[in-house]
Amino acid sequence: MLCVGLMFNTNTGSNLLVKNDTTEVDTSMSKIIGLGVFGTVLALALSYFLNMLYKNLGAANFTWSAALSVLFIIIFFLQSIFIKSFKLNLLLIFAETAGLSIFFIINNYSLILLIAIVLTYGALVSAARKSKDELTNQLKINVHKVAKVSLPKIITAIAILISVLYSQPFFPDGLVVSKNLIKSILAPAEPLIALANNYLNLGLKDFAVDKTVAQIAKNISEENAAAKQIQISPKLIEQQLITSAGQIGLTIKSNESIVDVAYNFVTSKIEGLSTPMRWGLFGIMFLLIFFTIKSFFWFFYWLFYLLIYLFYEILMAIGFCKLSYEQISKEIIIL
Repeated sequence: MLCVGLMFNTNTGSNLLVKNDTTEVDTSMSKIIGLGVFGTVLALALSYFLNMLYKNLGAANFTWSAALSVLFIIIFFLQSIFIKSFKLNLLLIFAETAGLSIFFIINNYSLILLIAIVLTYGALVSAARKSKDELTNQLKINVHKVAKVSLPKIITAIAILISVLYSQPFFPDGLVVSKNLIKSILAPAEPLIALANNYLNLGLKDFAVDKTVAQIAKNISEENAAAKQIQISPKLIEQQLITSAGQIGLTIKSNESIVDVAYNFVTSKIEGLSTPMRWGLFGIMFLLIFFTIKSFFWFFYWLFYLLIYLFYEILMAIGFCKLSYEQISKEIIIL
């Protein structure tokens, strides 16, 4: 039986009738080291930008994080099918997991994060094992088929790490919600309110979540005066806002911003939560983030398969690796 294998381009030739001496042997340590270094550097860069995104939710940090995630997934997959030795793969996976985790540990060290790192390592090892097993079972290499069985596990590994990082503020033992987190949650409301203001003339043209109640009341007063030629006292509007908030259970002050009001409300509610409720909140946040990430990648699976195929063909074309053949002898029983 003939089986097609993938090897680095250092073999001078192959013969279908003679067992290839490169079977299950890595023949180019320099290329293996290059793959490992490149994958680890990508992991470090991804870790850095994910932490930057955690601290400052912005378009630039999100774009870098998404692009590096895609590139790391592709390189990790190619590494898992190029390197024959599973022990070498384990070593490289360890280095890459450490790279993915380094900035997480420096800035957000916790026991739950260490557990997530171990789970991430396990998921990456499982992905590499799936790739190797699928290659072993194929008579002719089909990269798309290998990717279908290993890619979900690679994405799961990254999703676990990111989900734990972003749900850490909700961990029961240290359930602390920062003002930055509250602001990140409320920030998307700003463009929506601006859009609604264009149609409803709410007087909130310059609305921002970090403005105080007094500033918002002043803006409403000025916009009403400009649009309707009716001057309403900012103090009166301010008092109406405070009264309306009190009717729904919110206690606000003139010098507090929307972020301050939301932060005080959430903090007061968290303090009254029981331990089971805190665990439930942490679990909900983890699952929400985890499945959001998985859904995002699921939507772009076609792009991953296309990019993997292109990278694979380019590496074959430039001679980084090539196809070879191996002969396998197998004992059978005959009558």
